[in-house]
Amino acid sequence: MIHVATIHYGSDRWIDVQLEYLRRNTAAPYKVWACLDYVDERHFEKFHFAEERRGTIDDELAFLATTIAAEADPDDVIVFVHGDTLPIREWSSLITEMLASRPLAGIRRDENLGEPHPHWCFTATTVGFWAELGSDWTNGPLWRGTNGVEVTDFGATLWRDLERAKADWKPMLRSNRRDLHPLWFGIYDDVIYHHGAAFRQPMSRLDTALADRKPGPFGLRRQAELSFRARRNARISRRLYRRLLDDPEFWRELE
Repeated sequence: MIHVATIHYGSDRWIDVQLEYLRRNTAAPYKVWACLDYVDERHFEKFHFAEERRGTIDDELAFLATTIAAEADPDDVIVFVHGDTLPIREWSSLITEMLASRPLAGIRRDENLGEPHPHWCFTATTVGFWAELGSDWTNGPLWRGTNGVEVTDFGATLWRDLERAKADWKPMLRSNRRDLHPLWFGIYDDVIYHHGAAFRQPMSRLDTALADRKPGPFGLRRQAELSFRARRNARISRRLYRRLLDDPEFWRELE
């Protein structure tokens, strides 16, 4: 059994989309568990389990993991995903294969200034290993990005705990052959699509770093670059969202 833990915040526009792509592309038995914050209650019945908590991301993922563990077997698979993460091909057999040889598999966004940790837009492990590791999704240790700036993010504690346990986890890497954005609208291992920034302003740390390369008096050129990137990101996001509603093979333009 696969247990999918997801969060939808402040919008219901991705709920039916995510559930449909899971239905279409999951061969193994699965259940979807969700935290739905500031979302109409009529959507709650669409999930195996749903609750509104209005907490932080790490708190809600910890809550979902604990709730799943109370029902699941230790050998069951738990998958943490963003609300805008979609399987675009049958994915359960690949994850089963990955977890047969390694205890955890997750998207690693090397393209995000060398981000080293599993990202919660898609990370899979077994219920038993998650309990054994005793980790969580809180911010943790800093790492130095390829731009020389030290940062942390959700997943850093997990990264540290995997290192301490000497656990050889499987990174799932970006497989786009065409990039509409250097970070978002990504396909990983040819099976998982992550849209990116579906529930917030469409600006990333990478966008900011690239804008920093635009020097100008009083930062005016940098600010103009940030505004340009925000508008462009939003435009691409709207177009791809409209397309994926109608075309289950929308992702082919990224291959």
